[in-house]
Amino acid sequence: MDDIQCWRPSVGKTWLLGAMLLVGSFTASVNATTPENYHQVSPELYRSSQPSAAQMQTLEQQGIKTVLSLRQWHDDDSEARGTGLLLRRVAINAAVINDDIVVTALREIRFALKPVLVHCWHGSDRTGLVVAMYRLVFENVDKPAVLAELRKPEHGYHEKYYAGIARYIGDVDVSKIRQRVFADNLGKGK
Repeated sequence: MDDIQCWRPSVGKTWLLGAMLLVGSFTASVNATTPENYHQVSPELYRSSQPSAAQMQTLEQQGIKTVLSLRQWHDDDSEARGTGLLLRRVAINAAVINDDIVVTALREIRFALKPVLVHCWHGSDRTGLVVAMYRLVFENVDKPAVLAELRKPEHGYHEKYYAGIARYIGDVDVSKIRQRVFADNLGKGK
């Protein structure tokens, strides 16, 4: 029995552990008020992953007016219930990107009450595509800068699975997309 030693933390280690747990809990609760992958793109546009019901309320309190979902099989009705947020949806398949779907999403942003939050499930691939195209079309950012932003680790782009997104951005005729987005003879969202 004399060989067994019991580990007993010192008062300092106990206090440090408690402080770390407290700070970690506080940080988690603060971060829980906004969705994962939440970033301001411009004064008019924000991006994120799928917001929860509580996060929708926080987004509204922070001034977001419109939420544009890019998810195929899910709308935001249940999450946004009880808020005054305007909900829009453009279902995008991250593996099948084309000019029509990009123009539709960008026209939704153009005509939306601002600021707009654009999201998909993770806020990475479909959201990254739409944000990149927004930067190209609305802000005249060049393709290398847009592709570098898409690939930033904090945005979580899954290039291994959705390389077509970066390829589309690299090949797209931005002036053609811009012309269609700003054509006033098209119906809203078309």
